[in-house]
Amino acid sequence: MFNKKIGRIFFVIAGVAFLSLSLSGCTTLRKKFIRKKKKSKQSESFIPVLEPIDYPVAIHSSQERYAHHYSLWKVWQRDLIQTIERKESDKRQKYLMAQVLVQLDEMKKWISQEKQQELTKIINNFQRIESEWTKPAAMRNAFSLKKKLELNARRVRNDFNPKGKPDTFFVQ
Repeated sequence: MFNKKIGRIFFVIAGVAFLSLSLSGCTTLRKKFIRKKKKSKQSESFIPVLEPIDYPVAIHSSQERYAHHYSLWKVWQRDLIQTIERKESDKRQKYLMAQVLVQLDEMKKWISQEKQQELTKIINNFQRIESEWTKPAAMRNAFSLKKKLELNARRVRNDFNPKGKPDTFFVQ
């Protein structure tokens, strides 16, 4: 019985101490609940730009531009293959195929005349593959479509990879 009274007294004292410490904190209770006005954003100093800076036009070589479009082509090509494997929507596949062709056309602008003719043949192959999407999805063989795309992509990667190509490969 004596232990129960001591336990209750200790519990009450601990509760009172906890409440007094939590309510007091670092500031007084009245200061804790006073709402302060927000600082307006316009009061900050605003310095307008009086003399705009004209930056020079970035000059990229034909090799850099070609490499940029080549890397974009690789990404679009990989995405196209993945959408065919996952059997995603025809609309997405058509869009990705169109982007592959756009990047190949852009690559063609930055290479020499004889290489343009070779790339044009590969672009024609891609366009023939693109015509496969006119057929209904049930009539299309996804496996053969994927294999044709991979074959033409391998040709592009082997013959038109910008790394290690001489300067005569690109338009001057």
